[in-house]
Amino acid sequence: MISFLKGTEYKNFVLAIVSNFFFFCNFSAFFLLPLYIKKVGGTEATIGYVMGSFGIASFGTIPLVSYLIDRYGRKKFIILGALVLFIASLSYLSVSRIGPRIFILRILQGLGFAFFFTSVSTFVSDTVPSNLRAQGLGIFGAFTIASYAVGPTIGEYIIRNYGFHYFFIYASAFSMIAFLLILFTTDSRFKTSTDRFGIDFFKLIFSQRYKFILLINFVIAGGLGVMLNFFSDFLNTRGFKASYFFVTYTAAVTAVRIFGGKLPDIYGRRKIALPCLLILASSLMLISEIDSVLMVLTVSVLFSTGYGMLYPAISSIIVDRAKEDERGKAMGAFNSTFSLGINFLAFPFGYIAKNFGYEKMYFLAGIFVLAGFFILKFFESEKYSEI
Repeated sequence: MISFLKGTEYKNFVLAIVSNFFFFCNFSAFFLLPLYIKKVGGTEATIGYVMGSFGIASFGTIPLVSYLIDRYGRKKFIILGALVLFIASLSYLSVSRIGPRIFILRILQGLGFAFFFTSVSTFVSDTVPSNLRAQGLGIFGAFTIASYAVGPTIGEYIIRNYGFHYFFIYASAFSMIAFLLILFTTDSRFKTSTDRFGIDFFKLIFSQRYKFILLINFVIAGGLGVMLNFFSDFLNTRGFKASYFFVTYTAAVTAVRIFGGKLPDIYGRRKIALPCLLILASSLMLISEIDSVLMVLTVSVLFSTGYGMLYPAISSIIVDRAKEDERGKAMGAFNSTFSLGINFLAFPFGYIAKNFGYEKMYFLAGIFVLAGFFILKFFESEKYSEI
């Protein structure tokens, strides 16, 4: 599966994806934070504000992180991100009501995420040959998603049987494991950027090479965000466990990326991404029809299949276009638009859910993702989309 790597690169790749797995066990466990927000007096809109503050912090930090890792290397900032997430996650033990503290901690989690994930995803992309990039990033993404079966599922069990106090201890431990694992890596080889002030990051985002594919990435992230930020509470209102979605999502996305991750390398990134966007949009529109466990599983499989292939396809397009000394900025742009979509859109979607109901929110989210299909089909230049 990763036989194209040898020696130090093999060790780096394995340790990075396993470290990332544990980091995301922490990250994904906090998809259950809406349950705690409700417990301490929050509303659907409060859920959107708290969850969305993570994305604002992450988005605002990524340009700095991208500049730093292109100038000074990846490893030290992976370590910093893991430590920040550990401290912030454990500090939820001091939160007993809705107030400034819960927002501050969610912002700190966003900062830790920005440092860790931007650095580690660039670290991994440094090790993968360009003709196998989608496959390599697909494996990396599969281990990321595999964490979603662990973090929320065991977390839900701990909450139900032991309470949120033990849940916060449980979740924070994962980022400490991620920190320890990354210590055994060797920083990847990279060409030092000559950009002294980080201005090139913003030039890259609005350039013709990147602007539409980054907009599509933002749209995809918005579709994923309405699932991760709100679906646990939606299922709870319908009398279903959140674990039905998270386990199905994890199994389906992991299988798609491991066994189908090479498809964008073989058939082209754009040709794979287009039908996947349609599947993703359709699954969101079907959520209002959920009235049984079978429908929960059906929607989860459709959503997971569509999204599962989009990460390796879209991320490979981004890395393909990056010059050697701007790979950190390219991955930063990818992660920042993704973070903006998954978290910032929690604000307007949370408002819609509160005032018009979850059903209308998910239907509009499906329309939003469908717009991404048309952008890719008619505005994104095909000449940039293939290796």
